[in-house]
Amino acid sequence: MYYTTFEKLFDSLLDNDSTSTRYQNFSTTFVPSKFAAEVKDDKAIIALSVLGHDPKSIEINCYEDKIEVKAKKGEEKSPFYELVANIDERITLGKDLDGRNAKAEIKNGILLITVERKEESKPKKINIKLS
Repeated sequence: MYYTTFEKLFDSLLDNDSTSTRYQNFSTTFVPSKFAAEVKDDKAIIALSVLGHDPKSIEINCYEDKIEVKAKKGEEKSPFYELVANIDERITLGKDLDGRNAKAEIKNGILLITVERKEESKPKKINIKLS
């Protein structure tokens, strides 16, 4: 079970004797914000922190309307082990984006997923014929 700092503080204000033993076996795991997205003219870039995860253990499933990202933290105990959280994200895409043609790369612990617009949703320029 996961207890927040607020819950610990609230219980300590109630002066509950069981509070001190209640939290002894629990640790805090840092859970980063979900993801950030930037939409440009003909593509969208989705950024998600994967810091502390082995790139080989990250699983990305792309569908037409969504992208799923999953990663479990490793078994090895490193100094940052408690700061790494499991990732299980489902990102819903707009209907003008095609998730099946997504591309992914990792830069400085950030997973960047680039999704292109569907061809039919890109604007088409036409020339005016003068008579």
